[in-house]
Amino acid sequence: MVSRAPFGESGWATELKRSRIKREPPTAGRGLDTFDRILASAAELLGEVGFERMSTNDVCGRAEITPPALYHYFYDKYDILEELALRLLKRQNDAFHAWLSGSGIDGDTEARVASLARWFRIAAEVTGATPGSLSILRALRALPGLAHIRLASQRMLSDQLCDIYMRLNPASDRQIVWCRMRISCEFGYMVDEMALEEGRIANDVLFSTVASMLVETPPSDAV
Repeated sequence: MVSRAPFGESGWATELKRSRIKREPPTAGRGLDTFDRILASAAELLGEVGFERMSTNDVCGRAEITPPALYHYFYDKYDILEELALRLLKRQNDAFHAWLSGSGIDGDTEARVASLARWFRIAAEVTGATPGSLSILRALRALPGLAHIRLASQRMLSDQLCDIYMRLNPASDRQIVWCRMRISCEFGYMVDEMALEEGRIANDVLFSTVASMLVETPPSDAV
């Protein structure tokens, strides 16, 4: 079960504030089973019909529950989508931390390009294994109510990458480095989407090309 503040230890959850009070998800028993069935059904429908065409009635029918049961846990389909987005980002960020603690961005240019391309492959696998992931990624960009989730996640990753780069290059301008890392994280979302939907570019070519673009261009004196 994923908490609604999955990155609390790193501080990013402090940015995930909405105008209405969040309902606490169940932690055990039939409530948890219903909660997870709602999310699983919504994810399936997202992959089949997309967010705009999905309704809470559709989710109820797929999950075999009544509308009052759904509204006990979620306000609307946007609330469901937010939970699905948090879960997807947690999977991605957990995988990122595992990659970073391994080879990460250490080594010479060739090694860093290979390592970053490997990360893009890992991220694509994690994303591709998540039902409805393409609709979730698009919604994170398109829906103003979800922008805070995407921004908080990307800023957290940018902070971590900036910290590592500054340890390796202490004379660098931290603000410039952070801007570059933030832009690099934005590229990561683009790579995920392209890997899922652009069939005219092989994923290995996509991953290695973007990795080369990001690694082989050093931070400049201005952004």
